[in-house]
Amino acid sequence: MQKPKSNTDCLFVRNNLFNHQEKLLSGNDLKEFEDHLLMCEECSLIVSGFQSVASLIDDNKSVEVNGFFQTRTLQRIASELEQVRNTPGAGLQSILQPIMISFLLLAAVVIGLSIGKRFDSKHASITAHVKNVETMKSDLFIKDFMDEDQTAFNNQ
Repeated sequence: MQKPKSNTDCLFVRNNLFNHQEKLLSGNDLKEFEDHLLMCEECSLIVSGFQSVASLIDDNKSVEVNGFFQTRTLQRIASELEQVRNTPGAGLQSILQPIMISFLLLAAVVIGLSIGKRFDSKHASITAHVKNVETMKSDLFIKDFMDEDQTAFNNQ
C-alpha cells in the first residue's frame, strides 16, 4: 500500500531537482525522490521539464568555438587601428572638429542675437508710431470730429 502524497514530499522534490540531475542524492534520498515521482504526477511533470531544459543547455554547451576566432578578431582590431593612425590628417581632423562645432555654435548665437535685435527695433518703431498716432488724435480731437461726421450723415 502506498502512502498518501504530502506537501513536504513535493517540497523535498522541488528543493532537490539539481541534486537529482547531478546524481548527488544519497541512497535513501534518491529512493524517496523516485517513489514520490511515481505517486505525484505534478512533481513528475516538473522533473521531466527540468530534465529537458537541462539537456537543452548541455547540448548548447557542446558547440565548439573556432580556435582562431580570438586571433583573427584581435588582428582585425589592430589593423583597423593602424589604418586610422596612418591616415593623413586623422590627428588634425580630431582637433579641428571641436573647433568647427564651437565656431558654428558661436555663429548661431550671433545670428540669433542679430535677428532678435532687428525684431526688437521694428517692434519699438511700431510702438513709437502707434504712440505718435494716438498723440496726434488726442491733440486734434479727432474723436470729436468723428462724432460730428457721423451726426452729419445721420441727419440726411
